[in-house]
Amino acid sequence: MEPEKNFKVPGFSASAVSGDIRKKGDGRLDMGLIFCRGDASAAGVFTRNSMAAAPVILCRERLKMGTARAILVNSGNANCMTGQAGMEDARELCREVGRLLEIHEESVLNSSTGVVGVPLPIEDMGAALGPLVRGLSEDGMEPFSRAILTTDTRSKTFAVDLDLSGGPVRVLGVAKGTGMIAPNMATMLAFILTDASVPPGELHGILHGAVEGSFNAVTVDGDTSTNDTVLMLASGMGPALGSERDRLLFRDGVGEVCRALARQLVADGEGAARVVEVLVVGADDNSQAKLAARAVAQSLLVKTALAAADPNWGRIAVAVGYSGAGVHPEDLSLFIGNVAILRGGEPVSGYREEDAVKIMVRDSYTIRISLGSGTGTASILTTDLTEEYVRINSEYRS
Repeated sequence: MEPEKNFKVPGFSASAVSGDIRKKGDGRLDMGLIFCRGDASAAGVFTRNSMAAAPVILCRERLKMGTARAILVNSGNANCMTGQAGMEDARELCREVGRLLEIHEESVLNSSTGVVGVPLPIEDMGAALGPLVRGLSEDGMEPFSRAILTTDTRSKTFAVDLDLSGGPVRVLGVAKGTGMIAPNMATMLAFILTDASVPPGELHGILHGAVEGSFNAVTVDGDTSTNDTVLMLASGMGPALGSERDRLLFRDGVGEVCRALARQLVADGEGAARVVEVLVVGADDNSQAKLAARAVAQSLLVKTALAAADPNWGRIAVAVGYSGAGVHPEDLSLFIGNVAILRGGEPVSGYREEDAVKIMVRDSYTIRISLGSGTGTASILTTDLTEEYVRINSEYRS
């Protein structure tokens, strides 16, 4: 997937600076700011981890208004498990951004990602806010997309341009995340901007639907972070959704952006060499299919087999069996790519392991599992689990 080259969205500007969050004087971009010229409709989806970080709590409170003007983001420090002081630090940073931008502090949202349990270097970050505000530019989303990264090896960006009945609109998304990625989002932040004119309630529904089929359908290591955040702002500088066709087109466009970002997150998973879709069909209903797909996608035994390109299909069957999904052995069928391995719970006559290996050495492929003749389906993207993942995470704080 080619990286996005046009980062402009009417009504928005952005910037990025170094706040010396990781190591004083290293110069790495680690603070970013998004600003809207007017009140933007705002919506968000957040982690389901009960240990939610201070910025998540703050955003949940402020999004009740349905509008926002700015988003302040930092990487390198999660501002999580930092007590009341961490909450006040988040509020103080937003307060100062509001003062510098001459907007109400309640209209400033906040996101953080990084190490848990360490206080923010509030003085260094505060000193960086002036340059951050002065650096706002229509071209600023590209450096912003780099400032939010942690162990990522590259930025995640995607945009679509849509022709509504009232004229063209743009939907741009940027995201970060490579580890602690599991269904119900991950150590991931995503920011989606559009110039379409969309009421806050409608924007909320569109975003939630898009997240369910994208960020909530990926896994790298099965861990759900304390800071997961997807925020969407609509500047209203472009046309409204004036017809049912416009609504469908816009909904599909937001979904496309979210799915593209989610796939980039998985492809950049820590140490990952392969992206694999686990597709479950034939379940009694979608919830049953999700149970089976999630169990397979998060199984360490399956993921290590993916790393070795080893078609050890017994590991897949075992994961389906303990998933809690309703399935009988005689109904189970399994394909790796187009190679049939099981039908009716029995190995396919003529199956050759080397044919499956040819599929599994690819960068991307699909494992298709049928549980029977039901209508339930689910799809989750996962990765292989390699020695490099262990190295990255064992050295994360060293």
